[in-house]
Amino acid sequence: MIDDLRLNTKLSGFDGVIGRRDFCLNLVYMCMINTLFALPLSGYCMCNISSITDIFTIGHIIIQSPFWLKLWVLPGTLFVLYIGVSNIIRRLNDINGNVNQNVNTAAAVCYVFSAFSLLFPFALSLVFGTINFLLFLFLIFAKGKITGKYPYDFQKEFNWGAFFGTWIWGLFNKSYKTLWMLILWLTPWGFWYSLVCGFKGNEWAAKNRDWENLEEFQRSQETQTIVFVILTVLIIPIIYFIIIVAIVGIITFSVIDETKNSPDKTSVTMEKFDSAILSLGSIYFESYTITEDENKFYVLPTDWKFSTFSDKKDMLDMAASMAAIEREKSDKNGYYSKTTELKRTKIYNSENHELLGEFFLEENFNIKKAGFKEIVKSAMNSYKFYNPTKK
Repeated sequence: MIDDLRLNTKLSGFDGVIGRRDFCLNLVYMCMINTLFALPLSGYCMCNISSITDIFTIGHIIIQSPFWLKLWVLPGTLFVLYIGVSNIIRRLNDINGNVNQNVNTAAAVCYVFSAFSLLFPFALSLVFGTINFLLFLFLIFAKGKITGKYPYDFQKEFNWGAFFGTWIWGLFNKSYKTLWMLILWLTPWGFWYSLVCGFKGNEWAAKNRDWENLEEFQRSQETQTIVFVILTVLIIPIIYFIIIVAIVGIITFSVIDETKNSPDKTSVTMEKFDSAILSLGSIYFESYTITEDENKFYVLPTDWKFSTFSDKKDMLDMAASMAAIEREKSDKNGYYSKTTELKRTKIYNSENHELLGEFFLEENFNIKKAGFKEIVKSAMNSYKFYNPTKK
């Protein structure tokens, strides 16, 4: 029993106990590993969501994913499950102060089921997800009966300066592992690695620099925390805001300067705006045809296939806006907008002219009697997207 309750902070292993700090650190490592294996599947699901309904039935998209994708995800899922169960059991051993097989088994089963909950019906998936969330909140915040008796260790304190400052903080504290952030900050692993820096910051700084005493170390880290928090939360966002305002201001004054001698400034500005929309649309569409009854826009099937639901919606909205502009050019007395053109705008495969996207509002929907939520829901469900057929 004594051997079963020894401290074990390794990433995996079922024997021993683990404290809150090391448990959270291992969770971060798990998330980094899980991201590596789950990222391709997430991208596939995003590209194959064709309606709002698909979001609530994501399981069928996962089941229909290619075999090679499942072959990549399955080993990673099993590995993360193994690590997760081992950490949960050690954490429960610490909280309970003994090895309770029944409690450990119940928590492990709940965690495993929640990992595959996306394959379940939405309601059941929501139940398992909620239970799993509450379980991890308990494991993170509950004080351990074993590790709670250990003496205070300043190296296990979370370092907010390292979290916000990452590699810059690392240069000040000779902790060069933080330089990995220069590579990771534009990837899905950036946030996770900043958490690693926060958890390991005190440990790295204490080992890599000579400190006269603990008080000097703590004063230095507190000062750096204040500096990096102010820099990250206040100064950098303000700088970004000033740059954006400056760019918008330059563009605005440029347009005003060009149109100030024009007899009809408004029409010139609108013509420039319409021209910008048509130019932007040429990036999305190979060609388009505006007829009396339909606006036909053609895209490459590969571009469509690897676009997310949001991207496809933006394309259809862009096509409707372009159609409205073209119709106003040919009919100066008519009024056309994205709203009026959306229902007769369709996107086709440029290679075989098959239908890929349309906006189809239910005929029996009464917009005058419907509430705001019903209108939004109906509008989103009216976007219909289809996958290109394979040659």
